[in-house]
This record gives sequence, structure tokens and C-alpha cells, in this order.
Amino acid sequence: MITTDLRDDLDTITREITALTGRVEIGYFYSPEDQHNTWSRLDNLRPRAQHLADQIAAEDREIQRLADAISATGDLCLGFIGYVIFGPAVLPAPTLYRVQVIERQGGWVVPSSVRRGVTAEQIIETQREILTGVMAYGGHASVWGRAIRDYRIQITAY
Repeated sequence: MITTDLRDDLDTITREITALTGRVEIGYFYSPEDQHNTWSRLDNLRPRAQHLADQIAAEDREIQRLADAISATGDLCLGFIGYVIFGPAVLPAPTLYRVQVIERQGGWVVPSSVRRGVTAEQIIETQREILTGVMAYGGHASVWGRAIRDYRIQITAY
């Protein structure tokens, strides 16, 4: 589930990019340092905006996949109720999974350990890949001084 509204974040970044681009076009700078900082901020914001746009597109695809599967059941209301009560197994679409690593101690999701759109055949390979990244040198476990027993894998169907 998305905890922040990505579209609002993208709109804010887009407005800031537009303002900075206007400053660059008219050359409105207080000093050479201000010019350098403006260009630097602009160069940092553009990839963030693209990343947010990609995240929004991925979320929209997932919502559309579920909406298509619910509407394929024949009755939109009953399809949604069935999905809420019985889960994705009642939908005429293949079930996808979200695999993530969670700290046992605090219950926090380990950053960059969430994989979405995983099929049932890919779950074991994905678990191994995620845990290898978490336990690698420079990974979450080495930074925080943790062992493999301090983590658990959570698999959620959707």
C-alpha cells in the first residue's frame, strides 16, 4: 500500500523543476554559487521526478490488473466483495505476490527489500535474492550489526 500520495509529490517536484528552469532560462542568479546550486538542484530533481512517474505507472498497472480481474467476474460489486473476503484466489487472474524482509525486533520493512509482481514460481528465488542483498557486505545486516535470524520474510498475495 502506498503511504504517501505519489501524485502530489510528483506535482510538487514538477512545480519546482518548472520554477528552476525559468530561473535558468532568464539567468536570474545572485552569484556564481547560486547558479551552481540551481543547476545542481535541477539535476537532482529530474531523476526523482522520473522515478516517481515510474512508480505511479507501476501502481496504476497493478490497480488496472485487479480492476480488470474484478470486472471479469461479471458483477463488479460481488467481484470486489469476493476479493476482499476470499483474496485473490477468487479472481480470474494469476495471483501475484509481494515479498519483503522485515526486522523481527522492530517490525520495520528493510529498505529496498520489497519485490512486487512475483509469481508463485519465483518466490523461493526472490527470497534468496533479497536475503543475499540484506546480508551482503554493506547491506542492512552489516550496517546495523544484525544476523540472519533477526529477519523474517513476509509474503503477501494480491
